[in-house]
Amino acid sequence: MKNDLNLTDFLKDVFSSFDKKVENSGLVSICIEIPCIDLLQVYELFINKYPFSSFWEESNGISYIAFEKCKYVTLDGPKRFEVAKEFNYENFKNLINLTNESHNSALSKIIYLFSFSENLNNNLSSDVPSLEAILPKILIIKSNKNCWLRINGHVEGKSSLRTLIEEIWTIRNQVINSGSELIKSSGLKTSFDLPIIDDFLHSLETSNTSLKKVVKRGIQLVEKGILEKIVLANRIKIKFKNKLDLVEILKRLKKNHPNTCRYVWKRNNKDISFGASPEKLFSFNKPNLTLEALAGTISTNSNYKKLLKSTKDLKEHNYVTQYLIKCLEVSKIKNFEKSDIKVNSFGDISHLQTLIFSEVENICPFELLKNLHPSPAVCGYPKNAALDWINTLESFPRGNYASPMGWVDSSGNASFLLAIRGARYIEENIEFTAGSGIVSGSVLEKEIDEIKLKFESIVKQIFFAKNPR
Repeated sequence: MKNDLNLTDFLKDVFSSFDKKVENSGLVSICIEIPCIDLLQVYELFINKYPFSSFWEESNGISYIAFEKCKYVTLDGPKRFEVAKEFNYENFKNLINLTNESHNSALSKIIYLFSFSENLNNNLSSDVPSLEAILPKILIIKSNKNCWLRINGHVEGKSSLRTLIEEIWTIRNQVINSGSELIKSSGLKTSFDLPIIDDFLHSLETSNTSLKKVVKRGIQLVEKGILEKIVLANRIKIKFKNKLDLVEILKRLKKNHPNTCRYVWKRNNKDISFGASPEKLFSFNKPNLTLEALAGTISTNSNYKKLLKSTKDLKEHNYVTQYLIKCLEVSKIKNFEKSDIKVNSFGDISHLQTLIFSEVENICPFELLKNLHPSPAVCGYPKNAALDWINTLESFPRGNYASPMGWVDSSGNASFLLAIRGARYIEENIEFTAGSGIVSGSVLEKEIDEIKLKFESIVKQIFFAKNPR
């Protein structure tokens, strides 16, 4: 922890590094180690100051908060993974680090959010980009008990460099003093908005008729052998004119869904996607590559042994596991280990989980994303046929639902989750999307109940409901 650092010495060190590494201008990055902080407390302090922000918090692994855009690209259309790869390469090639990273976790990072499908001007054109890639101006990173503050910016000579240094120093002081600048809450709210809960229940009931037709058709496709698996989703939109208390929701998600990765992608005050994802697509911390198969669902209140004995759920899970292994083979990774299948709980919902481990010298995160997404966990099998049927049967574009969100650092380490178990606040509305996997043996009523369970799981956290029924 660099508590004893003073501005004079810091300026001197950064200017000295600038003289050695930069001719006069360039894209630079400055990093300071800071005392370990509560990310939610810091997010609350800055969330209204910057139009764009992103939040990523998990119990084991790297967490971050990002504010403002230094460099970015937004893409509508195809070749999003190729564009992301090029953006990643160009920016890390040009980015000059003026401070030495004290830890691998502190490396510069670019953050990414993809749409579920590429926007190809079909009849369900999405209202979100195919790709959003951002080198944040301000990045706060936390790993175990270590924290760092990083600032990125283009400088023209020492005058603008000094401005950047003074900005990171000011933010550092605000972060260190964040505990005293915020009035600490006495506890999480327990009341909930009954009219909004009623709106949700009404919308859920209204959507059930059309949802049953869609799921029934999915079951027919599987029974006829046209597909082996398909994941079909429902979307509910309700009016929400109140101010969204995002930090309070994140606190509840952290408390009640501790095994998840809590995430936020705040484009502006009127467009915010957030949630608590149980599913990592992959993580790569050289040389360790980990993929996660997560499929098969049961209420946490039920006997988990039922899930381990469920032929339908085991079959659904196996499609995902085998697909991930095939993706490794496509990437020419033949040596891997597979964990035993187990039941893992994520708040109200438990899933079958299998982890796949491998050691690789290097791998392109974007090539891996291109192979992995969308997996049978959120799409179906065979993939292309399932995608076509999803576009035919679902009455809405998925947008960022079940899409990859994550980060890549300057050394090629990466982590991506699937944006599920969440919601999107947009223009005084909240959209909820949830789906279920259909395989042979699926029963209509059980698939409908599974989607309802997933809706309720996140709705309770947003509207502070103990039970929305």
